[in-house]
Amino acid sequence: MAIKEEMVIAGKIHGTHGVRGDLKIEIFPPNFKLPPVIYIKDREGNFIPLEVESYSKKKGLIKFRGYDDLEKAKKLKHRYFYVETSKLPPPEKDTFYEYQILDADVVYKDKVVGKVIKIDDRLPTAYLIIKCTDEKTRYLPFIKEFVKEIDTQNKKVYIQPPEGWFSL
Repeated sequence: MAIKEEMVIAGKIHGTHGVRGDLKIEIFPPNFKLPPVIYIKDREGNFIPLEVESYSKKKGLIKFRGYDDLEKAKKLKHRYFYVETSKLPPPEKDTFYEYQILDADVVYKDKVVGKVIKIDDRLPTAYLIIKCTDEKTRYLPFIKEFVKEIDTQNKKVYIQPPEGWFSL
């Protein structure tokens, strides 16, 4: 099935719950209303649609049409799920989805100095991981002091790194 629109990871399907095909689910964007169809990728990277039969936000449980027993449901566990980017709620002011920043050109003093290759948000302060044009990978705290502007339309991140950052 060909999907014309860009897809983005919206959460993860964890293990099974009970014997009727229910699965535990984690949804990444806050206040995200699940659409009636979400997608997983098969081994070849094709998107496979899953029709949501029932979903309990409170319990964090989901059930898909056609996956009505434990054995079928097991095939879906530990998989990320995707939705069309248009189904995501617009981010709040000064917040961004990872897909909007990944692979963006990093600009300093009107020069492209690298690309964002990852965002590490495991610490209290998130870090942009930037593959610089000198082939070094550098970490920049994702804070207003260093990240001056993000242009999602043109995939550009404008930075003002701390002194000495380029010599790291």
